[in-house]
Formats: sequence, C-alpha cells, structure tokens
Amino acid sequence: MSGKKRAAMIGFGGMGQRHYTAYQKIGVDVTAICDWDKPKIQKVLPDFSEEHSYNNYKDLLENENFDILSVVSNGPTHAEITINASEHGVKNILCEKPIATSLLDAQKVIDICEKNDTRLAVNHIRRWSSDYKKLKKMIKEDDIIGELRNFYFSCGSTGLGNFTIHFFDVMRYLTDSEPEWALGFLDKTGIPNPRGKQFVDPAGYGVVQFKNGVRAIIDTSEETGVQYLFQIVGKYGRIIIDELNDFWQIRARNEEMRKLPLTRYGAAMDIVPFKIDSKFDIVDLTSNALAELLSDGPISCTGEDSMKALEMVISFHISDEKGNEKVFFPLEEKHAGKGVLIA
Repeated sequence: MSGKKRAAMIGFGGMGQRHYTAYQKIGVDVTAICDWDKPKIQKVLPDFSEEHSYNNYKDLLENENFDILSVVSNGPTHAEITINASEHGVKNILCEKPIATSLLDAQKVIDICEKNDTRLAVNHIRRWSSDYKKLKKMIKEDDIIGELRNFYFSCGSTGLGNFTIHFFDVMRYLTDSEPEWALGFLDKTGIPNPRGKQFVDPAGYGVVQFKNGVRAIIDTSEETGVQYLFQIVGKYGRIIIDELNDFWQIRARNEEMRKLPLTRYGAAMDIVPFKIDSKFDIVDLTSNALAELLSDGPISCTGEDSMKALEMVISFHISDEKGNEKVFFPLEEKHAGKGVLIA
C-alpha cells in the first residue's frame, strides 16, 4: 500500500465495529460510516465526525471519496449495496458473507464488479488464516494424514447460512474440489432468529459428496447448544480443530503403521506436531483480508467462492423441500432466484 488509504463502512453493528478495529490495525483511516441507527456511530465513536456519519448508504456513496469499502450490513442488503458501490466507482470492496441471499443476486454482484473492474472479496475469514494455509499444505503436499476421506462439522443451534456456510467454504478450500451432490434436512423448530424475526435461516443436518470422493457430514441442529468442532479425516489420520479453545491436533499412522491393512483400525496414530501461529481472532483475519484487497495480488476469497458456499446452503433447502432427496450441483437454473433470509 502506498500513501495513507481511506476507508468507508456500511453497517456498524458488532461485525462492523470489528472491521473498524481491523482498519486501525493496518493503518487505514475510516473516514465515513453508515448505519441505519446513525446515533450508534457517535455512541461507539464519540469523536467520529457527524458530517461523515450517515443513515442512508446512497448518501455516503454520493458524498465520500475513499479507497476501500466494507459492506457489513445484514445479508439481504449485501447484493444491492455492493452493486451500487461498484456502479459508483468503488474499486475495492470487502463484503461480509453471504455475498447475496440468492444465486441470481450473487451472479449479478460478480458480473457488475467484473464489468466495473472492482476488486471484490467476501469475508470467509479462514481463507486469510496462516494456520489453515499451513494445514492445507501439510494435507496436500506432505501427505500428513493420507488422502482426504471425510469432513465432520458439528455445532449447536446455528443457521446454515449464518455459520455453516463458512465451513462449506473451508471444505472447498481444503479439497480444491466442487460438491457433486447434497442431501439435507432442515430444522422445523421455528426458533426465532436471534438477529431478528425478519431473518429465516434454519439449522439442519445432512451430507455433501464432493467430486473427488470426499464426504462431508454436517449437523448444526437446533437441539443442542454445544461449541462448534471441525474434524478432517484422511486415509491414515485425523485432524481435530476446536477454534474456540485454540486446540488443533493431528494424529496419524506413521510409515510403519501405514503398511498395515485399514481394517486394523486400532493401529497406533502418533501425534504430529502442529503449532498454531495465532489464536483464532476475527479482527486479525479481517485485517489480513483488507490488506490483501488493497494490494495488487490475487484475492483469497472471491465472489465466485462465496457464491459456491451459498449454493451449498441453498442445496439443503431444496433437498428438504423435495423430501430429503439428493440434489446435484450445479443447481438447476430454476433455483437461481430461491432466496434464504440470512442475517
């Protein structure tokens, strides 16, 4: 980055305030903020300029000059705001997930940003984690657990679009493969969305089969309140990732044990040294995303990546509507306009 960069933000809730801190970490000045609850801006930042505070994002786009924009509003507004920002000439946009709440709108965002030469990244934050990058190298190049076989992701009571979508993205990232089919079940509890009754993003469970043969088993049902856990299983080993407790463990058969038949499931698995670079921190990872976006290099999580993760969420909805049938990828064109009201 050359010179002092300026940023604007649309949305100043909890995640928006994390973006503000992330900009501070990389030395970028936030010069304009918009939130529908405008007084919140001065409440959180008493010294922030009233002149550059807005409750209508279109006014901000009309009146402000800046180098990068964070779109940190609620999900159903992401596409509209990102499209308008690109049309106004904004050259760097970091949009929170989801990129949109339908595949049709997601494709519009991608097309318009490409037309206007807008650098767009979507904040699936693990794409900017050095620990996940290191882990991918160990899996792909060092064969640390053998060929990938299964993913297991479990979490208590979280919407598929609110949180599971992040791990759908991680699965694509680690496999370098696309999903082939999904079979999903949605919760029918009717528990109100904690972010507001206007959002409808049920949890659920199901299976995703990837084209390279890897299976993903997901359960985020609304009948538990447990912390999330991610497991990666290979032919000869297992990786357990417990981000909230900074616990990452790799166990795998050594070379001698790998000579034994797979039916010897009791064969010893040694602990493989793995030291995390840093505690899992949303602000740090977001600052990495912002810094990358302001550079000239490739973008770690593109609009296309985010649309693929959204497609996996929508596949569970379609499967459930069809009586839990398999749904194949890419989804049929008739589903492009199907929306999920992700917060």
